[in-house]
Amino acid sequence: MNTAPNKQDIFILEKKYWAAMKNNDVEAAVSLTRFPCIVTSPKGAMRVNESQYRQMMQANNNGQYQDIVIKDPQVDLLNEDTALISYSIMHKGMKMLDVSTWVRDGEKWVCAFHSENPIQ
Repeated sequence: MNTAPNKQDIFILEKKYWAAMKNNDVEAAVSLTRFPCIVTSPKGAMRVNESQYRQMMQANNNGQYQDIVIKDPQVDLLNEDTALISYSIMHKGMKMLDVSTWVRDGEKWVCAFHSENPIQ
């Protein structure tokens, strides 16, 4: 994607990210991430550098993401270099709302922020 993204491009990137998580493909996930990145969850918010991210990915090799399916994706193209995607998933029996911010970093697109929070 060397030009302005379209909504489908962002959705495809998000699906690639989840595929990397499902397959515990650390290198693919790292290549799709801007560092440092921000991650928020019910456990709180944290700024993560590449080394920390690699450790987190290596610790998550128990197949916990295998059943993730993105539902109702909404993409907002903020400008030629920034896009947001929000959607819901089921994770560990809980419905979650996810939001990712994708930014252009040189010639490629990377995820700079991801938030996952339960919907009550």
